[in-house]
Amino acid sequence: MFGVEIAALTGLFGLTGAFALVGTVLAAWMAWRIVEKAGLPGWTGLGAILVTLTGIGTIVPLILLWVFAFMRWPRDEPAASTGGGFTAPHRPAPATGPVALGGPPMALPDARGWRLAGALGNGGMVSLGIDGMSGSYTLTGAPAGVSTDLSVPDPSVGQPHARLLVSGRRLGLEDLGSPGGTFIDGARLLPEHGPRDISAVRSVRLGSVELVLTRA
Repeated sequence: MFGVEIAALTGLFGLTGAFALVGTVLAAWMAWRIVEKAGLPGWTGLGAILVTLTGIGTIVPLILLWVFAFMRWPRDEPAASTGGGFTAPHRPAPATGPVALGGPPMALPDARGWRLAGALGNGGMVSLGIDGMSGSYTLTGAPAGVSTDLSVPDPSVGQPHARLLVSGRRLGLEDLGSPGGTFIDGARLLPEHGPRDISAVRSVRLGSVELVLTRA
């Protein structure tokens, strides 16, 4: 009966002799691939596939053989070897707990300094850099005696006149009671006011000297 089915299959395409033999061998080879991929029980599974498909009596059997022989089967997935003499599909290790996400990147410190610049009463110019290396600077009309003295050589500026305080990204100003007065954006700063944050102001006036505040 099996021979009759094979003959019917080859006769469908008008194949005889050597061509029929080649076609039969090719069909058997593709069927064997299906058996191997599906894990069917050896020759029994091969025979069942050939008998079932050739019984259809159309071109569909060969098409199905070709498709199923070369499609990707789950058994084709790569398997990782274990130490016990058999292979098992690789599976990711289960998580032992929640994965901790890293914190936001640390903000880089603002290394910029401050600058006070303006015109003197005698027509000269003054430009003072506050680098923040010290926490306190003295604004004075006298020549600078130490590195933290910032000289504004004008008769209206006291000796000393005011104190600048640096804290991180903030800049403070304190009046030291000079008769010429200290002004922040036009508003008078008195000694009793204590240090005031001038990080966001535009100008500082010492006596009659107007200084523009910028970031260096």
